[in-house]
Amino acid sequence: MNAAQRTLKEAATLIGGERNETHGHYPTEAERIGIVWGALLDLPESIPPRTVAAMMVGLKMVRATAGRTHADDWTDACGYSALGALIDEERP
Repeated sequence: MNAAQRTLKEAATLIGGERNETHGHYPTEAERIGIVWGALLDLPESIPPRTVAAMMVGLKMVRATAGRTHADDWTDACGYSALGALIDEERP
């Protein structure tokens, strides 16, 4: 198994298991995060859950390119991308 396959497998394991149990259902959590971020930024509305997921991918990409090598940044970026897809899938 190569690094890409390991990264995707680890991301799938994390979002489907331990972190889901620890942090709760991500679409619900992303909605809550969007409400808080919107309020902190004094926006008239909350930040949509899919945008929260995209912003988290952006955060992980910044960290991954900051000069240090942390495999978990790539894993987390994959996980947040997948969670964004889950949000889209669950949207009415």
